[in-house]
Amino acid sequence: MIKGTRLLTLLLPVALAAGAHAQTTRPTSSPSPPPQNAVSREEYDKLNQQQDELRQELRTLRDQLLRERAALPAEQQAPPPGSPAGAPAAPAVEPPDAVTREDTDELEKQVKAIRDEVDRNRFGTSRFHLAGDAAVGFTARKGAKSSLDAGVAPLILWRPEKNILIEAGFDIAGSTGGDNQSGTEFDLTLANISFLVNDNLFVGGGLFVVPFGVYHRHFDPPWINKLPDDPLPFGDGGIAPAEETGLFLGGALPVGDSKVTYDLYVTNGPNLFTGADSAGQLNFDDFTDLNNGKAVGGRIGFLPFYNVELGYSAMFAQVSPPKFSSTNVLLQAVDLNWRQDVDRLSGQFDFRTEWVYSHVDRATYDATGAEGFGPISFSNDRYGGYVQLCYRPTKVDDRYLRNVEFVSRYDMLRSPRSAPGGDREQRLTIGVDYWVTPAIVVKTAYQFDDKKIGDDQDALLFQIGIGL
Repeated sequence: MIKGTRLLTLLLPVALAAGAHAQTTRPTSSPSPPPQNAVSREEYDKLNQQQDELRQELRTLRDQLLRERAALPAEQQAPPPGSPAGAPAAPAVEPPDAVTREDTDELEKQVKAIRDEVDRNRFGTSRFHLAGDAAVGFTARKGAKSSLDAGVAPLILWRPEKNILIEAGFDIAGSTGGDNQSGTEFDLTLANISFLVNDNLFVGGGLFVVPFGVYHRHFDPPWINKLPDDPLPFGDGGIAPAEETGLFLGGALPVGDSKVTYDLYVTNGPNLFTGADSAGQLNFDDFTDLNNGKAVGGRIGFLPFYNVELGYSAMFAQVSPPKFSSTNVLLQAVDLNWRQDVDRLSGQFDFRTEWVYSHVDRATYDATGAEGFGPISFSNDRYGGYVQLCYRPTKVDDRYLRNVEFVSRYDMLRSPRSAPGGDREQRLTIGVDYWVTPAIVVKTAYQFDDKKIGDDQDALLFQIGIGL
């Protein structure tokens, strides 16, 4: 009886510890990438439950051992720890089936090891997690000098408590300034704190990626974007906001077998350019505001099926700088994302489209120095979007061919031709990607550009994107 109990005593904590360790190292799947070694809330609760069960098992086993020890003959019993002098001494050699204090100490060590493992993976440790992305690229554009470029974008994640997430991110890249002098560009892109209120709601504030459309929030990192550059409405000089400073809330709600996502925010809002060369355009870099009017916006998404999402976004703001007539802006966007496996074609299709409409109220600008002379008055209505279709033969036998993806994208942007910088540009880009790993991709593409006013800028593009 004692021998079997002792064997159970020694093997039980080892098995439980191994099970707990397997639970903590199982990878998680989350839309927003958490720390690599973190566990989900469900796994954490399960570990806590196993720890409580193990404590109860330990107490039961120790009580049983004490009862069995008391039933042994006196000469086989070891004196309890801390017994007074003169107490009967333990025999020189214990029977092989006797249970010693070392056995119970070993059980306590096993419990402590499991507790430490749980604590190391708890959503409340002060550990930091470093993520981010990096890219190396080459661009040969018609009418411009070819150039290599490189950049890295570290992302720091910190969970001081299980329901609190702090994130900070920045871009570091080479740049060329005046007189062709090269330097390093450092941009703070994220600095915010989020509180998880419940499974359907989070709130926060700081510098964050605006949920306007889905490109900037989900698809623009170089190891996720399937082409080396951004679509026209979301690139430099585009009409969609990227990062803003303010307050936000969001979440998701189940609707039968479907799901609805929602995001709302209040930010400093964009500022209106009034200079001659960029009159009527918007500046979205808003660490501080230039007026008392704030931007209010949000996005609502609907997922009727697991692989389809429809979204509508809007932002309204007062954008006029001091000593300028009151001017408002309304931004709207629609998006659709669909991914489907097609067995007959032995692969997967990825379809994505977004369209943005930007309306700036009529205002009068001093256009001296731009095209024409003197004040001009106009309302700046701009719109643009992109359609992207990709195919990857994920079900073929050749393992190298399974890593190849064929990419195509049409994008366009139209601005009033009477406004400074106004043009109608459209592009067709075709490319081939090779996925070395799910987070490392090599991209090659050729871009056909068509402008109504400026010169066409066809380009050969190459990029290596890496997720950290």
